[in-house]
Amino acid sequence: MRVAIDVQATQGQSTGIGQYVTTLVAALRRLAPALEVRELALARPVVMRTDRRLWWQQWELPRRARGADLLHVPGFDAPCRAPCPVVLTVHDLIGALFPQNLPPISRLYWARWLPLSVRFADAIIAISETTRRDLERLVQPRAPITVIYRSVDPRYAPPPPAHCAGVRARYQLAEPYLLYVGTLEPRKGVDTLIAALALLEGRPLVALVGAPGWASERLQQQVVHAGLAGRVRFLHYVPADDLPALYGAALGFVLPSRYEGFGLPVLEAMACGAPVVTTTAGALPEVAGEAALLVPPDDPPALAAALARLWDDPELRQRLIAAGQARAQHFTSEREARQTLAVYAATLRGRAA
Repeated sequence: MRVAIDVQATQGQSTGIGQYVTTLVAALRRLAPALEVRELALARPVVMRTDRRLWWQQWELPRRARGADLLHVPGFDAPCRAPCPVVLTVHDLIGALFPQNLPPISRLYWARWLPLSVRFADAIIAISETTRRDLERLVQPRAPITVIYRSVDPRYAPPPPAHCAGVRARYQLAEPYLLYVGTLEPRKGVDTLIAALALLEGRPLVALVGAPGWASERLQQQVVHAGLAGRVRFLHYVPADDLPALYGAALGFVLPSRYEGFGLPVLEAMACGAPVVTTTAGALPEVAGEAALLVPPDDPPALAAALARLWDDPELRQRLIAAGQARAQHFTSEREARQTLAVYAATLRGRAA
């Protein structure tokens, strides 16, 4: 089987979809050495503005996929015409669910192009049951949908104490801290986290890791107005090699999202030995199971109470750490690759029939 995979998302500062592609390609090659994997991307990293993204997905990507038995597009955009069957991975339907949190051009993209794109695919991979249900409710694709959960990269494991100490010193995190990892945008609920911190006595230090997203400048203003300028650190984009130590050294990890199609940082934190507080929104309960403290989204008092419990109760932290590490072990790249190979095979059998 000759599979062409769009790896454009791995160029530059790789985030969620880029990490998905990198982990999947490596696992496919380990699991199926006879599989011919052709990675498709532009020669140099570029900023994929909406117009350039459409050019890549609709013209250049299909041209480069010629000769392949199957094209895997790992994030949202299936070409309307391709030289072979197309497998599309859909991570979430955030833009369709929360258009008010997006700039106008992105609203147009989500409202018009994504529903069409989904209908062009021969098979769809959804990364959670939540995403599958959203697809069926909002888009009603004609192609079969298979749920394949994301996997945790093997690099996410409890780091050596000396490495943690070095990374903490580099980021000037001398005191105990809570950690957030994710794009800084309204959907992630960072404003709820800041409001919750303002309710806590002692006001623990919080390190925010993530690139600025849409409307992120409001968070800086909120921090100042809440009197938390000395308690909230914006670390911005952090190299992937530093993340395990930041997770492992944290007193706790918090993801206060209003919606997630999966919520991979929850599993990364668990794998590295950080106790987790997150919300009941989207796929987060599906991913976290009973290995995290769950609170309603958009509820600063509930989040503050959960963070206070985590901060004050060492036994609770240890229970969550043990449960989280056991939970993370179920989400392996080998399982993800094996299930993806099954989708490839079924898609080719369906096209042949």
